[in-house]
Amino acid sequence: MSAHILIRDGAPHWWLSTDVWAVPGNDPKGAPGAPVSGQKAYVWAHVDNIGDADAQNVRIDFYWANPAGQMTAGAVNFIGSGYADLPADPKEAMGQDVLCLVPWQVQIVNDGHECLLATAHGPNDSNPIPDPLPSSYSFDPPAHDQIAQRNLTVLDASKMAPMLRIAVNGLSRQDKRVRLTAEFGGELDERQLQRLGLARLQLRPAPKPEVQVRLSLEPRCGGQSDGEKAPSLAVSVPRGATVPVYLDIQAGQLHPDHYQLLHIVEHDDAGKPLGGVSYVVIPQGKENIR
Repeated sequence: MSAHILIRDGAPHWWLSTDVWAVPGNDPKGAPGAPVSGQKAYVWAHVDNIGDADAQNVRIDFYWANPAGQMTAGAVNFIGSGYADLPADPKEAMGQDVLCLVPWQVQIVNDGHECLLATAHGPNDSNPIPDPLPSSYSFDPPAHDQIAQRNLTVLDASKMAPMLRIAVNGLSRQDKRVRLTAEFGGELDERQLQRLGLARLQLRPAPKPEVQVRLSLEPRCGGQSDGEKAPSLAVSVPRGATVPVYLDIQAGQLHPDHYQLLHIVEHDDAGKPLGGVSYVVIPQGKENIR
């Protein structure tokens, strides 16, 4: 008999987990929503034990990171931990919402667009992850139920930074070559909309791409971007290094009743997705009424 700790991944993209979320402000029991740069937020995770043995004193560690596809332990920032006793629940009928006991002081980095990650460490787990995590460890949520990522940010078309930045993290022992691609479409379910604080806006998913995207290895200067001006970009990363990629989103054609779901996906040489960052672009001024 063993425990099996679970923090659910997102679908169809694992980095869109609804089991990890933030509550901005001073009340950890307040409404979920987008964290605000320079202010406090609290981070939660929904954790279950689908094994056939109870798990006592399970520790859930919480991290934030600059937006990146494939995440490594050396590139994330520890926030704090929360704890839970999880009885065996093979039918996933229960589970617990676990609060990170340390508030997250949201960094004014990359215009506040950061990613969240939660890992669970419990005794008698059937498929444990290393504890502590070595700095070279590459998070692989699809392979470990104890890991979940939330790489999802709301972008108001009227407030977007001129260029956003995504990190491509290198491996510790070898060079890395990947391709980033921009993919459009998809629909957020009601739980996702609530976690983002967007449920009241009553927006519909855009039926076709209504924003323009280009990726570049250099920031735009004087209205121009150097490098590859397309929604796809090849990136080479020396071992142990991190390469920034700049993302330019133009949302002038976004319908006032639509939101645009945009995914920047990191693929290896064989085309396998290694991770991604997603954005919900909403029309100008909509965020003000949340």
